[in-house]
Amino acid sequence: MSFVKSLRCIDCGRQYSPQDSISICTQCSEKGLGFGLLDPVYDYDKIGEKLNKDTLEGRKLSLWKYKEFMPISDESKIVSLQEGGTPLIKSENLSREIGIKNLYMKNETVNPTFSFKDRAFTVIISRALEQGANIVAAVSDGNAGSSAAAYSAKAGIKCYVFTPSFAVGSKITQMTMYGAKVFSVKGSLIDAGMLVIEACEKYGWFNITTAKVINPYQTEGHKTLAYEICEQLGWKSPDWIITPAASGDSLGAIWKGFKEFHALGFIKNLPRMAGVQGQGAAPLVKAFEEDKQFFEVEQFEPETIADALRIGMVLGSWPLNTLKESNGHAVAVSDEEILEAQGLLAAKEGIFVEPSSATTIAGLKRLLDQGAIDKDETVACVLTGSGLKVPEVAMEMCTELIQIEPSLSELEKVL
Repeated sequence: MSFVKSLRCIDCGRQYSPQDSISICTQCSEKGLGFGLLDPVYDYDKIGEKLNKDTLEGRKLSLWKYKEFMPISDESKIVSLQEGGTPLIKSENLSREIGIKNLYMKNETVNPTFSFKDRAFTVIISRALEQGANIVAAVSDGNAGSSAAAYSAKAGIKCYVFTPSFAVGSKITQMTMYGAKVFSVKGSLIDAGMLVIEACEKYGWFNITTAKVINPYQTEGHKTLAYEICEQLGWKSPDWIITPAASGDSLGAIWKGFKEFHALGFIKNLPRMAGVQGQGAAPLVKAFEEDKQFFEVEQFEPETIADALRIGMVLGSWPLNTLKESNGHAVAVSDEEILEAQGLLAAKEGIFVEPSSATTIAGLKRLLDQGAIDKDETVACVLTGSGLKVPEVAMEMCTELIQIEPSLSELEKVL
């Protein structure tokens, strides 16, 4: 059974029934795009009666061990590829390199499609099946599309993915290998997203786009990151969580997860949240630093090497609320800093991530330099996607191979 009581508008507080077929507040949405985002509210008293720390510890570490916190009523509809349960790795070498004592890496690159988006899509596709969907569609510039395609394949339903023209070819390859039909839209991510909305309305497809403005439930999968980190740290939260931020939906989702465990008494402390964006695509950072509302940041054409974070507007107050509530930070990093961090993480810790994920390390270094984070604090960085997602970038950084004859004397010459 589902413990979802209502869908609450994060702007006006109005409550809607989970049975209502709406994705956005009917009143606030009249103000424009990004207003009236809805968030599932659970019956935490009933969850508390059913669960405690001992109960959770007795279950296998995975996303669905937290099924009571998920919006799925019929467990037979759950579509899983064994996502979640990813390692929280204590960094030793990198900690010494950048001068921080307690640094952890939440390695989401080991999920089934090699990114944290699998957490969202195991929930989204499961809900789609509950709703009787047999054709789904989404907009994506990469990782979400791959995950959508994989989970649709597992569910046995058709999947259409609409990508902006700048989408990375290797990620499109992954989508098509999972059986999705991919359409490259000549325009921005927003342009492609609007086309998906129109197509879903016309053809009756189920929109599974991972944007809270379209799908209130997509953030529920991401919040399990927080649950796992708490358990992996012995029922504590770190002082800081640092994560890449595009729309900032996952930033808010992880914060929600910590708040839920705190409200149930599973943890005593809450972390501060930090979102990192590329300098050429940092609308959230601009809003945070200039103390603006999300709608006060004008849309622009984004440009950053972190392709998964290429967004030119803030879609709602969800991430800004998170930063304010958690006394957090938002920081932008350059392409040069991102590439340096990508190489550093691979060389020091043996973890190969895509540029978008490497922003967390670059952001950590920035926040340490600024004095926002103290070297004695405990920090967990979320690594969202594998470096094999965008191999072209890494290949440009690699040195040429050293070719030698098959003899020890030849080897000694180059050594």
